[in-house]
Amino acid sequence: MTDWSAEMVADFIELDKNSKTPVWKQIYGSLAEAAESGALAAGAKLPSVRELAAALSVSRSPVENAYARLIVEGLAESVPKSGCFVARRARRSEEPKEGTKADGAAPRFDFRFGTIDAEAADAEAWGRCVRSALKRRGEIISRGDPMGEPELRRALAAYAYRARGVKSSAEDIAVASGTQQLLFILCRALGVPGRAAVAEPGFEQGERVLRDCGWSVTRAEGPETARGAELFLEISSKRPASSFARADARRKALASWAREGRLLVEDDYNGELRWRARPIPAAQALAPDNAVYIGSFSQMLLPSVRIAYMAMPRAVAARCAGAAKLYDPTAGKAEQLALAEYIVSGGLERHLRRCRKIYLRKSRMLALELRSAFGGIDFHILESYTAAVVPCADPDEAARLASARGAAVEVWDGAVALVFSGVPSGELHAAVSALREAWLGSGLFPAASRGARSAI
Repeated sequence: MTDWSAEMVADFIELDKNSKTPVWKQIYGSLAEAAESGALAAGAKLPSVRELAAALSVSRSPVENAYARLIVEGLAESVPKSGCFVARRARRSEEPKEGTKADGAAPRFDFRFGTIDAEAADAEAWGRCVRSALKRRGEIISRGDPMGEPELRRALAAYAYRARGVKSSAEDIAVASGTQQLLFILCRALGVPGRAAVAEPGFEQGERVLRDCGWSVTRAEGPETARGAELFLEISSKRPASSFARADARRKALASWAREGRLLVEDDYNGELRWRARPIPAAQALAPDNAVYIGSFSQMLLPSVRIAYMAMPRAVAARCAGAAKLYDPTAGKAEQLALAEYIVSGGLERHLRRCRKIYLRKSRMLALELRSAFGGIDFHILESYTAAVVPCADPDEAARLASARGAAVEVWDGAVALVFSGVPSGELHAAVSALREAWLGSGLFPAASRGARSAI
């Protein structure tokens, strides 16, 4: 492993102290380019903040901010008591992704995250809101609010209460481009890191942010087994559907744990996108002074619209506002204004009702196709991810076999995820037939029960 001296790293950085671009952003841009190009080798240790600041003749603050941005962008990793290192995956991979042929051709059937069915895209109404936002030239030519546009935060406070029972005011909401960015700002606001627990089956990206910010992270089934934890990250979207009584009992247990002077962080990814039963209100509603709620819209809008939001207790929000000022906004101002109009006009909730009907129909179609093709295959539907999750002995091998038949699948939490949102209804039969050709006889998938007809 190479350790780079401050002088060597400084050679990559071109600073213009008379530029309107902040010094930290110039440092970040130069280091990001060097890491992505491979000039700074993956795994190399970067100089300390103090050393690099001295080499550049700047204060520590811009170097700290540049390193922090590298970490949140996944270009660097912070190792407690060891320092900051260039991330192993900082250099852009030249290998094809699983499920994509080497020549770059897209798979015929794409069961991966990041796509939605054209039928479930409200592109026309969304486009009107975007065009309306772009006409507000006096606003979009100015720098955005680091915490998010006030207009959107007001709309989100009202929407989150209606949709998920979240109790929050606009002043206590932050907006960013995704959950990881919000978690990073939250960690900066909380200050001294402590012990965190993440609900099983875990959330790799969120855990990485916590560790990069110095937190000690473990996994736990629930807060009652998270011994010594000061923060519990609940991943409600990854929990299979259960009875109202069981879901409500967990919600109350989470709130009770938080009210004992600890912090619950509730990642409610697409929590309102439930179609088999009425969504259980967020746990935040039972402990608003001790809980942080994170929501997003990627499966309801377009995957390319990167906006998430975080509702916080008043004291945490005040510290978060201070931390957010250190960084540029990550969510575009025009998109935020467009989303505010979409929510206030009622467009989002109308579209949500439509999406529930579409995904209810598609989930039933996929379940029938899987049972017809594979007999007693074991799987469960995760509504928030519009996916069928299939336990598998070797998910990587299953993905390779599927790829050879023109189908791309997700390897996810020790299983295979079939994200059906991006596969048109008319292609589900052919898509599952391709999976049958790939997997039948592989022995990779267990039967659902002793009474099931077969395993594959």
